[in-house]
Amino acid sequence: MTNLIEHNFELTQTEPVRCKAYPTPYKTQEIVDKEIDDLLEMGVIERSEAPYASPLVLVKKPDNTYSVCVNFKELNKITAFDPEPMMSPDDIFPRLAGSKICFPFDFCKGYYGIPMLEESKDYTTFVCSRGLMRFNVMPFGMVNSGSTYNRMIRKLLDGSHNLESYVDDVLGHTENWSKHMEILRDFFLKESEKLICVLDPVNVKSDLSRSNFWVTHCEEIA
Repeated sequence: MTNLIEHNFELTQTEPVRCKAYPTPYKTQEIVDKEIDDLLEMGVIERSEAPYASPLVLVKKPDNTYSVCVNFKELNKITAFDPEPMMSPDDIFPRLAGSKICFPFDFCKGYYGIPMLEESKDYTTFVCSRGLMRFNVMPFGMVNSGSTYNRMIRKLLDGSHNLESYVDDVLGHTENWSKHMEILRDFFLKESEKLICVLDPVNVKSDLSRSNFWVTHCEEIA
C-alpha cells in the first residue's frame, strides 16, 4: 500500500445517494460471488453499514469473460471535481527527442494500492446480493480516482529524470545503455521506498509481464 497519498473527496450535498441492487442473472451469480470473496480476502473491501449504496454491474469483455464493476454514476454527480491534470502527450513527446532506448512500465491494479481516507470509505459503499460492502482502497469508476492516481505518480517521480507518466504507465527513455540501467535502478528504488511500505496482498507495483526493459522504438501513446 502506498504511503504517498490517500484517496479523499468531498460531496456537494449531505443527503446520501442510494440505489437498488441491479438484478444478477442466475448463471452469472457465481462470478459475482467469487469476485466478492476474492476482494474480501485481499482486504480490498469490507462489510458496510453506511447509508450510501451504489449498484454492482457486470461488464462483458471482448474475450466473453466478465468484469464486476460498481456504477458510481449517482455518487459522481454530487462529488466535487478534482482538477488535477493528466500528463498530455504534447508535453511528453518533446522530451523523448534524442532518446534511443525506451521502456514502459505498467502498474498492476495501481488503484488498489492507494488507501481510502477513513472518512471517505462510507461513500464507496455498494450494494449486491450479499449486502452492503465498502472499499478500503481506491475503487475504479469514481470521478476523481484518475486525479488521485496522477497526483500519486507525480509524487513518485518527483526529482526523477527521463521518466514520464501517462494514464497508468510510466515511460523511461535514455540515450545509451549505461544511462538506461541507471534509470531502471532509480525507478525501482523509488517504487520500493515510496510505494510499498507494508507487506500486503495488494500493493502498487509494476506488472513486469506488461513492462519492457529495452525497446529501440516507441509505439503511439494511446
